Amino acid sequence: MSRFWAEPVRLHLRVEACELAVGGQTQRLALASGAQPWPAALAEQLPQRAKVSVCVADHWLRYLVVRWPAAVRARREREAWLAHQFKTVHGIDMAAWTIAMDTAPVDDARIVCAAPTALIDGLNGQLAARKARLASFTGAFIAQFNRLHRHCLAADGALLCAADGRLTLGVWRAGQWTALRSQMVAAGDAEAPRRMLTQLCATGEAAPVGVLYALGSAPTAPDGWQPMVLETAA
Repeated sequence: MSRFWAEPVRLHLRVEACELAVGGQTQRLALASGAQPWPAALAEQLPQRAKVSVCVADHWLRYLVVRWPAAVRARREREAWLAHQFKTVHGIDMAAWTIAMDTAPVDDARIVCAAPTALIDGLNGQLAARKARLASFTGAFIAQFNRLHRHCLAADGALLCAADGRLTLGVWRAGQWTALRSQMVAAGDAEAPRRMLTQLCATGEAAPVGVLYALGSAPTAPDGWQPMVLETAA
């Protein structure tokens, strides 16, 4: 019997490759064109009986910022309401997607994530082949925000993550999430962040002034907004 792998194992599913971090060493495994976001040989690289923390590129996910309606309290009611919201906003058939959400209703707004069920089932199949298990499943935007939010983010602000030709922009006012947008942008379109944030200011979802935290490069921002460049996590 293989012993339990005690060290943390991290798997980052990107668009063109996946990165597997085991024992302080990171392997970058290229994907086949049109394949699932992991190579066929991934299971061979996983340690036996490992607990695996998975971070998934925003390319594969869909996000919503929601606040539960007062009348929606039971779990099944929330699931049905969320399915309708994802269908309305993203046009996706929730029969083929899995929603990650809190188990108990609260009054604060929060980010809800949906991932293709085929992706999750396929990933669990890869882990099962090595008797490993999924310890956590996190979207790339959420992982970056969780890493940064302890560093005194402004009460009115936004976080911009750019990767694989996609911009994901989350906005909060008075410390509460109000909106999240994720979209593909043309190469070299330096004005895309400013346009996205300007639209959210116009709808009132973003404050008139705030701090735009950006990962990797300095974006253009609407008048009244201060860009601040942050380091991207490895």
